Amino acid sequence: MRELDELKQEIDRLRLLAQRDPLTGLLNRSAMEEQVNRLLEDEPAGLFVVMDVDEFRYINDQYGHPAGDMALRELARLLGDSFFAPALSGRVGGDSFAVFLPGACAGETAVNKMEHIMGGLARAGEALGLGNRLRVSAGAESAGPGDRFFDLYERADAAMRAGKSERKKALYFYEPSMKQGTDGPGTEDTESSADMKYISEQLRESHIVDGAYCQDYDTFLAIYRFLERGLSRTGIRVHLILISLTDLHGAFVRLDERELLMERLQESIRSSLRFSDIYTQYSSCQFLAMAVCAGRENMDIITDRIEKAFLVREPDRPDIRLSFSFYPLQPIPHGVPAASLFGKRPAEDESRDMCQGTENHE
Repeated sequence: MRELDELKQEIDRLRLLAQRDPLTGLLNRSAMEEQVNRLLEDEPAGLFVVMDVDEFRYINDQYGHPAGDMALRELARLLGDSFFAPALSGRVGGDSFAVFLPGACAGETAVNKMEHIMGGLARAGEALGLGNRLRVSAGAESAGPGDRFFDLYERADAAMRAGKSERKKALYFYEPSMKQGTDGPGTEDTESSADMKYISEQLRESHIVDGAYCQDYDTFLAIYRFLERGLSRTGIRVHLILISLTDLHGAFVRLDERELLMERLQESIRSSLRFSDIYTQYSSCQFLAMAVCAGRENMDIITDRIEKAFLVREPDRPDIRLSFSFYPLQPIPHGVPAASLFGKRPAEDESRDMCQGTENHE
């Protein structure tokens, strides 16, 4: 009985860890969605707040990813200090956060809390050497009958985007005129612009999933070549990362353990990379990832995140290890055909793709 109780406690501990964002300790996207929907089933009332960090890419590019990570942790700390249970706080994207206040909630209370958070971020920005760069934009929407997580997220996000262009208030509340794709005053909707709106709506992701962008190998290869072609014009830095799962002698792990361990590694990569990064399965024991706007100085941080996330999922496996290799994408000389870095994938891995449309289309 004692062993059974300990096993149940360990399962509960791992379940809780799987619901948390490893960087901030807040709920991750899937856990946030699940718990908000559960509360809405009990009582269709509450206030949903969405926020993201303004010019976060600039912070990463100018001050480095460690500074960006510290900024996200500081925002998470301020959310924890400002919103108490039964409120839910989560990281729902790379630099995007959400809070749900269940039941009846005065909008003035939420505004006061967001003003407090913005004041705290201003002080944290100075302390981190970011000057006045650390700011957030926030939008909110009240829940009504029939609303689910995605409904509230979509409307609060529209309010947040409307506020991002004004930046006059700490919190913007949703109004129908803020709906994405709605024309502003004085615009004339022509037939062609209506067609383009429809096309853009069809092209964009219908359901944003937290974590890095997972794709099948052929799509990953096409994106790699597209980025490589544009390097000379855009000047962005992109690093290719090969992540290998081996035993202590450098050989791939045993076949009977391979599928489970690769699933754990995939989840570790997905949760550790940024929202704008992309990865794919390369062989039966390897993943390829592309870290966008990242240089060699960022690789140790990225690999440390992946290793720590994997250790949480596989804590008692001294017989296996992760190894990493890096390659910076290089501009293609104009008019010279590029020799592809990728040949055919290892013959042993004409196996299934773990991503295969599940991560970005579910």
